[in-house]
Amino acid sequence: MPKQTVPDIAFDKFVIAECPDLFSKNKIVINEEYQRGDIWKQTQKVELIRSIVSRYSIGVLVLFINEQGKYEILDGQQRLLTIKQYLVGKLDLSQADITPYEELTVQEKALLDAYCIFYLRLKSHDPDSKEEDIVQTFLRLQEGTPLNKAEKINARRGMFKDTFKSISQTHPIFSLLGKDKRFRFRQLAAEMLTLELEGDFKNILFPDLGLPTLIATVDKYKKSISDNKLKFFRGNLDYLYNSLNILLTAFKPAELITFYLLVSYLRRHKADNANLINELSAFCRDFLENLNRFSMYDTKPPRGMTRQEFDTYLTYKLLAKKMTLADSIKARFNILLSEFKRVQPFIEKDEKRLHDIEQKRTLYFRQKGICPECKKPMQFDKSSAHHIVAHSVGGRTDDLSKAVLLHVRCHERIEKTKKKS
Repeated sequence: MPKQTVPDIAFDKFVIAECPDLFSKNKIVINEEYQRGDIWKQTQKVELIRSIVSRYSIGVLVLFINEQGKYEILDGQQRLLTIKQYLVGKLDLSQADITPYEELTVQEKALLDAYCIFYLRLKSHDPDSKEEDIVQTFLRLQEGTPLNKAEKINARRGMFKDTFKSISQTHPIFSLLGKDKRFRFRQLAAEMLTLELEGDFKNILFPDLGLPTLIATVDKYKKSISDNKLKFFRGNLDYLYNSLNILLTAFKPAELITFYLLVSYLRRHKADNANLINELSAFCRDFLENLNRFSMYDTKPPRGMTRQEFDTYLTYKLLAKKMTLADSIKARFNILLSEFKRVQPFIEKDEKRLHDIEQKRTLYFRQKGICPECKKPMQFDKSSAHHIVAHSVGGRTDDLSKAVLLHVRCHERIEKTKKKS
């Protein structure tokens, strides 16, 4: 059993009149790395002020001393924000039986100003674990009023968190998705990165995107993520941005996930992707147009759409109601991929890039040791196999009817000529 984490704890108080100054002088700060914004409903705010006016207790706050010696609010942020709004006249009391602060008599103000707010002041013993102490204490304190998924994963630390946070703030794709709700774009970036790192694109198997999966992924990639995987991930986002572009402004963020999977799959498995951006753009426009031509409650296809197409798009709509479940993600991806293959030329990329020694030996004896390019004899150990149909456009390595063996120098010359043309 691990040793209990025991921070320095002190019990203290300040009077309510000090609240605005504590915020304005940055004595108390809101750390936006993990804190949520002002989320209380009007009724909750009014009831808090009513409790204060009636001299009832509003509970004990929990504050944490950060590295700058300022107090971060681990528990009580909504209470303090509400008190501040009341004192500076920013709380709407038009429908409440509470007198605004500025309308109180001198005696009433003096009595209210003296109301004590009690708090626990925490300070970590270990400077190396200070950040983790803050986050873990914050998460546990919020279990009474649960944080949403976006807030919980954002409160973690490590390489994975830093990556999805940075991408959500810097990649242009997110600028087209509308106004970011609290941490929602960070959650979307985390979800797509999770699918990229943990998805099995060969067998079409993807994890669900529930909170346990996301937290497990954050912890798994806490220390490092492959540079090549991150480069591929950013490349996928570039393809999405360049192909969908202005259409992204009409997307709900979660709708982007299956389109992300389609891009990642095509870059892995489709041969000849030189024109992929234009192919994606044309396909996505048609798919989205058809998807939005009818409601999920319609029973008949719109004019010009076959029954089979209608059933396909309707199924996609219904599956989208369970967006983060693994089965729904897989089924929607399969619909997208099937539709793409139906309307766009698709040649499966050959995973085996190079000819093996036995294939080269077959070519050598078939050609009687002669290079067909320069018509001269060649040594086997100084030869190189060449795809007559380029591998990049679907030429298969196991199809020896479309392969020849060349001198290494002849092969290099052909490749250089192809690049120039």
